[in-house]
Amino acid sequence: MSTDAHSAAQPEGQPSAAACVPWVDQDVQQVRPYVVVPDGRACPRYQMRLDTVLTATHTTAGAAPGTTQAGALPPEAAHALRLCRAGGCSVAEIAATIGQPILVTKTLLSDLIDTGALVIAQPAAPPDPDPDTGRPSAHLLQALLEGLEAHDFAVA
Repeated sequence: MSTDAHSAAQPEGQPSAAACVPWVDQDVQQVRPYVVVPDGRACPRYQMRLDTVLTATHTTAGAAPGTTQAGALPPEAAHALRLCRAGGCSVAEIAATIGQPILVTKTLLSDLIDTGALVIAQPAAPPDPDPDTGRPSAHLLQALLEGLEAHDFAVA
């Protein structure tokens, strides 16, 4: 009989409890394939917030940086470009759709901006406030109220 504490507690010929349980790590998750940026950058070249909207230009430049063929884009970049061609898309929406972290998405979008394929859309100017009160105009508030009333907010 062994002098080991674990084997001393077990009857002769019986395997220990640890030996009976197969080793399975329930917390192991699939490795995420991140987009590799050719020059090894870990941050985007342009300042973008989560709500920054990007739009595709009418002409897409040749190959994006790090592509192997002229005109070829990595799948994530091509998907982001398609989203932005549909009329503009926010950084957060692009990241969620292509399944990449925000920092990786911003870096990818920066590369597309560098090629001329995307531009950062200018935010809409806020409506002019009422000059007397400094508050939103009555016309704007009325339009907002009508829009809310016309929308069905029924909870499923």
